[in-house]
Amino acid sequence: MTARIKEFNFFLRDHVNLNQSRLDTLHSRVSSLDTALEESSLLEEKLEGSLIPQGSFAHRTIIKPLSGNDFDADVLLPMAEQEDWEPKKYTLELKKALDAVHRYAEKTVLGKRCVTIEFANDFHIDVVPFVERADGMTYITHRTRNEFIRQNPTAFTDWLDEQNRTTNGHLVRVIRLVKWLRDRSSIDCPSVVLTALLAERVKSFAGIDDYGNVATTLTALLEDLRDYLELHSMPPWVDDRIGQNLTDRLTQTGFDNLKSQLKRWARLAREALDAAASESVDKWKKLFGDSFGISTDSTALALSSSAGAKVASTYEHQMVPGELTITEQFGFPERRTAADTFRILGRMSPTKKGRGRYRPLSTNGNMVPIGRSLQFEIDACTVQEPYEVYWKIRNAGPEAAIRKAFRGEIQKHGNIIYETSDFSGAHWVQAWIVKDGVAVATATQDVIIMSL
Repeated sequence: MTARIKEFNFFLRDHVNLNQSRLDTLHSRVSSLDTALEESSLLEEKLEGSLIPQGSFAHRTIIKPLSGNDFDADVLLPMAEQEDWEPKKYTLELKKALDAVHRYAEKTVLGKRCVTIEFANDFHIDVVPFVERADGMTYITHRTRNEFIRQNPTAFTDWLDEQNRTTNGHLVRVIRLVKWLRDRSSIDCPSVVLTALLAERVKSFAGIDDYGNVATTLTALLEDLRDYLELHSMPPWVDDRIGQNLTDRLTQTGFDNLKSQLKRWARLAREALDAAASESVDKWKKLFGDSFGISTDSTALALSSSAGAKVASTYEHQMVPGELTITEQFGFPERRTAADTFRILGRMSPTKKGRGRYRPLSTNGNMVPIGRSLQFEIDACTVQEPYEVYWKIRNAGPEAAIRKAFRGEIQKHGNIIYETSDFSGAHWVQAWIVKDGVAVATATQDVIIMSL
């Protein structure tokens, strides 16, 4: 069994993931939009917090669009319920507020549930009013039907984040790979349905090595989803996490095509995973094409055969020179078991003006605007006390390099630490539970700070 970590790293980066320049543009425009809405005199006290990413943007499963297709981001705008407003007025007032901002004037399109801002270079943002009503439930609005629609995309995002943690962060990479396969097949399956079907196959009781890398996670989830769908002749119920069925969006033809393709994908993935090291790359090419195993970045290829091999083997989380493991820094051996677990619960402050409640990062796709206060807390820990907690704050990206502020030192603290979102980058926080001189559990919280 060969993990092919380097090859999957390159394939995701070069052929599947949305390229960094587009991500930077996306984050920058959402941050600018957030600021413009918060400063809007037309909305004033009607806002209940900053923009909330949703859909593939929040799930971090956006992939490179096929040639000729645009890419987009969906965001929710939390708004206070207005007793004298009909449902349709939320969208109408949002468009009025956006049209009053010079840089968005003549770029807005009024939709049924949202206002779309169309930018150059085949990119747009859909802004959806998101209202918590007197019944304590959340709704979006439908303008032409003039009604509230019960939805809570943040509950789905939070659940997906938990499933992703169970797979050591590999679930979102697998979803991107499967979406890439879908886009090159005859399958007509909405992304949210495909995402939920794959995420539901994650086993919370799996061992710590069951989702050890992308190759094993991809193969396991493809096989499990294939076997599950074979039990059904029609699309099964898929919960949107508030008791509504997502597969209402999947046609019978789309379902039948998905089942057919899953058989092929799962078979090819298993053959590649089980192949000898000398044959595995060619086997994976049968699934992903001839681009698999070939990097378009000559610098990355050179690094992968030298000291950079350590970098290439860690997916998005890469160690920098001088960064130490907890064993190297303190001498604590790592002996983890499936029974000893915890999670890091990250929260961010509301708007810059203080409106709204502190929001869990997991409901926001782990994305944070610049200028927010952050809190990280040990949560749901199964390790019996007493124990010690060690923390690492790790900055990443071009801004961290310019500032020479990667950090990465490991320090002993209590169950809660506090930080601020100072500059952009795909950062992360890691913690270890140390008991009797042994690191028995670790967890990571991604913190994606969006550029201005």
